[in-house]
Amino acid sequence: MSTQHKQAMDAVLQAAAHDIVATLQERDVADRHSEEGDLVVLDVAILHAYRIFMRICEENGLDVDAGYFADLAADLAEEVAQDQDYED
Repeated sequence: MSTQHKQAMDAVLQAAAHDIVATLQERDVADRHSEEGDLVVLDVAILHAYRIFMRICEENGLDVDAGYFADLAADLAEEVAQDQDYED
């Protein structure tokens, strides 16, 4: 990974960390490591991924399609799950 990509990823992770803290507070989740805390982390991760998807599409003149994003994310999750099954 290039230095530029690493810096960009670090910025995204820092923004996500701030959003996680804020969302935990908004939802009155006291235990970050609880099931509710895990759901907050997943929600924030998905939201950030969607925001990045939107920005990439917009900057390349593509229509932003939430349904397409959901389909791609589901396909990727299925591939990763299959890869993990082969590794186990």
